[in-house]
Amino acid sequence: MFAVRNHWLLLPMLVACSGRRATLVPMDPDLHRDERRFILSSCAPALVITADADSFPVAPGHAPTTLTISRLLESLEAEGAASEDLLDPDPGAPDDVVLFIYTSGTTGSSKAAMLTNANLLANAAALVERYAVGDRDRVLCILPTHHMNAIMITGIVPLAAGASICLSEALSFRNAKLFWRNVAQQRITICSLVPSIMALLLKLFPNGPDVPVSALRFAFCGAAPLPAETWRQFEDVFARPVHQGYGLTESTCWAVSSPVRGPRSLHSVGAPLSCCEVRIGPPVREAEIFLLERDAPAPVAPSVPGEILLRGPIVGPGYYKNPRLTRETTTEDGFFRTGDLGFFDADGYLHVIGRIKEIIIRNGANVVAGDLDRVLLQHDAIQACKTIGIPDPLVGERIHCVCVSDQHGAIKPGTVRAWVQDRISPRLWPDALTLMGYLPTGATGKVSINLLRKIVTGELSEEILSCLCSPKYRRAPPSDPDATRKVVQRSLIQGQPIHFLAYWGCGPRHSMAPVDLLALERLRDLIDGARRIPEAPPRLTLIFTDVHARNNRVPEERLRRYFEEIRLAAEGLGMNALYLSEIWDEAGLTSSRIQAAVYDPDSEYAWRGLSLRDRLVDQAGKHLEESTGAEEAARFYYLACRHEGPLIASRYPESLFITYNHPDFDGLLPALPKLYLYSYKMGSSAKPWFLGAEAADRRATG
Repeated sequence: MFAVRNHWLLLPMLVACSGRRATLVPMDPDLHRDERRFILSSCAPALVITADADSFPVAPGHAPTTLTISRLLESLEAEGAASEDLLDPDPGAPDDVVLFIYTSGTTGSSKAAMLTNANLLANAAALVERYAVGDRDRVLCILPTHHMNAIMITGIVPLAAGASICLSEALSFRNAKLFWRNVAQQRITICSLVPSIMALLLKLFPNGPDVPVSALRFAFCGAAPLPAETWRQFEDVFARPVHQGYGLTESTCWAVSSPVRGPRSLHSVGAPLSCCEVRIGPPVREAEIFLLERDAPAPVAPSVPGEILLRGPIVGPGYYKNPRLTRETTTEDGFFRTGDLGFFDADGYLHVIGRIKEIIIRNGANVVAGDLDRVLLQHDAIQACKTIGIPDPLVGERIHCVCVSDQHGAIKPGTVRAWVQDRISPRLWPDALTLMGYLPTGATGKVSINLLRKIVTGELSEEILSCLCSPKYRRAPPSDPDATRKVVQRSLIQGQPIHFLAYWGCGPRHSMAPVDLLALERLRDLIDGARRIPEAPPRLTLIFTDVHARNNRVPEERLRRYFEEIRLAAEGLGMNALYLSEIWDEAGLTSSRIQAAVYDPDSEYAWRGLSLRDRLVDQAGKHLEESTGAEEAARFYYLACRHEGPLIASRYPESLFITYNHPDFDGLLPALPKLYLYSYKMGSSAKPWFLGAEAADRRATG
């Protein structure tokens, strides 16, 4: 076992193990102590090479010989060991398992992919052939050498070609500014990158390299999906071609890569290498698919997306001490099931468009989402959880844990994050953690990953807001788009209905007219734009403004009959309704109190300075069912609105208010985010209940 960070001795140790029919197990020294102990117990190594022997855990019942890297080098130097003594010229048998690569996982979930001499040599030979790697090349290794990408692309490939390897410490934000200088100083001809490093270099060097890099031929990129735009920008800014590859640890490294010649396709991972047969399995219909790249082209018939299957000399013999998993990931005719979804285009290029398995790739490292979920479920306050990947231009994907707690409000996301970070390796630490009231599910009852991702990123809120603000309905832009967005997002997170409010008045009609039903259906259609998940359906409450109708001298019997007919129709459409007078009664607000305030000196002064005064008086004159008293009715209406608005906002604080009024009248409405609608069709500002019966029938049918 070799648990040392990016040390030059790893490759000589691999060759030495091959010559002695031994197996090398590279291990990330930053793993959590429990993970290191599990791996140590699982593979039971005879020798452990580490940077610090004192900090290395001891597995119960197993005590291997442990050497620090410094002690090993001192021993070799003291014994005068020549390189040929360390690097046995005997390459070993082709089928000898020479390498274990443990996948990313928490304690008990890691699995060791086994790779043989034949796997390594076949993959290296195919890559050397495709990219004409030769003895004059100098390959820069800046990726962690416990990952297969670095071991193969910047290790075994140059060794097989007789090229030179320049090993550097792993690239990070701390040393990235020196990248191009190192490339120039070491006369690098080939460098190996991952998408997150490419994005970082573009950010640090937007105008190209800060020094001449004339020796550089091209760059490899693998370990994570490469966005087409990042690929295009990198080649434009740094004037060097980038060759992308696709493969898994179980297939040694790359099984597919972009050809040097032939058509260019920035959306594909290229064509199969000579060492691997690639086949697309049956279409995937039932499984949850995790889409990767939104702007990828659609499959061209007859190609249908299915699981990507690999077969050939680069596919390893399976998983160490896990025959069940080996069987599950192998088809009857010997293909390895990648768990990735893809298709071939007309040029024979493979497109990887999604995943069947729940893998998150951050900074080129695979993270199994279920591993984090299993740890989080050990927390006493967590009832359910789902970890998902969120696309990020710098790191590829961010790890976002979504948890459902029975102590919502009593615990904080930061507290849960700190708890889980104490139990897992830093490479698994979540970038964000959200407490939700539920986990959205699909038709099969499984958690809908794509929908969950759209919720936590706010993408679903934006879609809903766009529907609510459609020109089909919108009289004016929302009063406060940010506040509207927050109401929608809060409902989606909590799993509570997105609540809408709307006033409904009483006009000259004695009963409900067709235009009323038309207006109700229009309201239902509007809020249906927010009907995206069953757990947070939209809900509309109509507030019948009976108090305002009485102020307009509408007879009691008529307004009651009209409102009750509207209530029945509204309830038939799934809406709720209540009378404004009910809200007044609960708060102890009375008409006599408002009437007394009409003649109060302070209200008189405010009324005289009100910019809307003349418009309110004109409006009252049109709606009042008596020939006199328009100004008094307008003043009553104004004061009633000023008193009842805070009551409604307090009763329904997490609501969106739908109004037919112009934004000029906002001061008369509850202090809630507002959506301004046309009455029943675009261009109509008349409220449906104020249309005369004949006009209403005519407009509804015409």
